[in-house]
Amino acid sequence: MSNPTTPTSSITTKAFINKPVASLHTFYLSGTIESPEEYISWFELMRNAGENDIIQININSPGGDLFTAIQFLRAIADTPAHVICSVEGACMSAATMIFLTADSFEVSEHSMFMFHNYSSATFGKGGEMYDNIVHERKWSEHLLRRIYADFLTEQEILSLLDNKDIWMDGEEILKRLKLRHDKYEKAAKQVEKDIKKAAKVPRKVAAKLPTKKTATPVKVAKPVKKAPTPKKPKALQE
Repeated sequence: MSNPTTPTSSITTKAFINKPVASLHTFYLSGTIESPEEYISWFELMRNAGENDIIQININSPGGDLFTAIQFLRAIADTPAHVICSVEGACMSAATMIFLTADSFEVSEHSMFMFHNYSSATFGKGGEMYDNIVHERKWSEHLLRRIYADFLTEQEILSLLDNKDIWMDGEEILKRLKLRHDKYEKAAKQVEKDIKKAAKVPRKVAAKLPTKKTATPVKVAKPVKKAPTPKKPKALQE
């Protein structure tokens, strides 16, 4: 039986528990973007990451499977973690779509970016091929406008739809990211201002006010510069 007057050991009184509150998950999107089953573990981790976690995707890719890129966009949108896309060399075609969906960005010096329309093939009876092509035209226009809005100009998006390639260096990318961020930040401040103004209106009057549509909230962070400063015979490829 221990003596009640015996001092508690120093090990007990000075003990502490170390509990990690965040994790850094690093992925390397290197080379051609392959079929989506190759990235299932990536998508699962992204969707189950914590809100304090950081997911960093290091990109050096000429592009690849467009539908894989689309699944990346969904996984990134689903994750509560902060996503950083860091370009270390090439970021082209489908890879640019993944890059632009991040929360913050890093671009290494001498990196190269290229934007263009998707590539595909079709076969079957004449009417089937015609329907396929007409559908893909509408589909691709919506896709490009949705992803590159506020980053590429209207004329540049039309140029992509006409199968022109657009090349940029890292400096131009960071400049455009800053402009996009500033635009989103200004819009967010205006929404906040409108909400505060509406809150001051008497309830009976406020009930008569028309509902104002606002843009879907977008997670945006300032650019970070670390280096000085659908069935088809084949998957759509960019």
